[in-house]
Amino acid sequence: MNTRAQRTRTPEGRGRTKAPGCPCPSLPVRVRSAGLLLCALCVFVLSATGAGAAEVQLRGDRAVIRAEGEPLAAVLAEFQRLGVRVRMDPDIDRRVTVDLGARDTDGAVRALIEPLGYALSWTVLPGPEGTIPRLDEIRVFAPGAAHRAVPLKTRTARLTLSRGAGGKGPLHVDREVLLTLKKGVSTGEFLQRLAKWNASLVDAMPQWGVYRIRLPPGADTLAVAAAIRRDPIVAGAEANYAVRMPAGTAMSGAASTSAGTAAAAVDPSSPRVAVLDTGLSLPAGWSIALAGAYDATSPGGDAADPVGHGTQMSLLASGAVLPDGVAASGAAQVLAVRTFDADGVTSNWDLLRAVGYSIDSGARVVSLSWGTDTPSDFVRDAVASAQEQGLVVVAAVGNEATGKAEYPAAYDGVIGVAATVPSGQPWENSNHGDFVDLAAPGTAQLPVGYNGPPGRYAGTSAATAYTAGLIAQWMTRNPGATSAQAVEALNASLTDAGDPGRDPKYGIGALDANAVSKLLGH
Repeated sequence: MNTRAQRTRTPEGRGRTKAPGCPCPSLPVRVRSAGLLLCALCVFVLSATGAGAAEVQLRGDRAVIRAEGEPLAAVLAEFQRLGVRVRMDPDIDRRVTVDLGARDTDGAVRALIEPLGYALSWTVLPGPEGTIPRLDEIRVFAPGAAHRAVPLKTRTARLTLSRGAGGKGPLHVDREVLLTLKKGVSTGEFLQRLAKWNASLVDAMPQWGVYRIRLPPGADTLAVAAAIRRDPIVAGAEANYAVRMPAGTAMSGAASTSAGTAAAAVDPSSPRVAVLDTGLSLPAGWSIALAGAYDATSPGGDAADPVGHGTQMSLLASGAVLPDGVAASGAAQVLAVRTFDADGVTSNWDLLRAVGYSIDSGARVVSLSWGTDTPSDFVRDAVASAQEQGLVVVAAVGNEATGKAEYPAAYDGVIGVAATVPSGQPWENSNHGDFVDLAAPGTAQLPVGYNGPPGRYAGTSAATAYTAGLIAQWMTRNPGATSAQAVEALNASLTDAGDPGRDPKYGIGALDANAVSKLLGH
């Protein structure tokens, strides 16, 4: 359920409710929406303030706002950091000094913004029992000029990253924790724990039963996550781990000068490969069999690719571009899911949303051309759920030959892909270990670069996308086959390479020309 309600105020204080479901201004709050009586959760939120010049707390429909001579935009940016969308007339330039103790949000915002006009919109999040009202949007404008309010722009990064005390812990989003609750926990119990942890509820993902909470400034995220995990009402908790897209490896040789190509004819009902990467922006003249595009970093946003890696992988997965020395075998439909932002960073929260979207959108194969050395219970469980629902998950083993496990490639049932060069030998930087399941061609001439010009690139990323596309092609030729049958057919086709039997560099074997011919029946 995602009912929104909006309340608009003018400088004279007159207001009107534009949709049902807006929380009442007193506690306890009861909201009537779609015939259901909803109990409000009073949530304590303390925003990150940098130097501490502005402070915003949100507790359900209650707010605390403090600022001393701060630009109004800076105070509103604190709401934005708490997951509230903010729209403001860019010509408004004023400073505010307020010290507003806990009061209803409408009154607090009115005291902050008057004599300007404003509008508040509300939404609801799923709670342990029932739903939880949450402020969704604030709009600020001069009287009679509501149309001039535009999204507030800030200079802060989308994700503030940390490695914890000492700077040696796993990369994570600072002050954010993901958690699940045990069955039977009530909303009241959850509220009590949030108050105990001095935390705020930022968002919830019903598909996975996962909540995202934000800790107060100065909190040691890793330590607090460990403490929360020990709480008797909590089923699981961990920091909202972050992943950086691996650096691209451009190789020597002429830049790609191949002309654009039209997408091969693919039945719209054929299996889809979900490419969870940096998005898709095809170069001029190129097209692929595209089943859809989605931005998991900002739902409803543009899934365009700001760095090129995702476009490279979609071209390879679709069969529009082939690795060096590889013959054409067919084409596959691609579902481009932007999972990494313009800085090449994603969080586990984004990953959960991306996997969920892939499942809901009918993907049969998931291509993950990246990895991290930090395992996550939540991502592991989401991957396992995707597999249980019939998806084949393929992931890169990493572009550093450390022998250390990379995730998701090392999760159970995931096909971990290493890279080879045209001679069939392992690519020099391809990782190795018992989590390698196969080795596939990993060099290709690409018409788009990755943070650089078009040209020849190498990596387990390319090998992964190519492998994912071949699995989808096999599924197209074998309608009705299960994911287990697809994996069995793939493994049976591989050419034994390296040491006899399973090999740490080749896994079960190499996905060479003979293997492709055997797999696809050419």
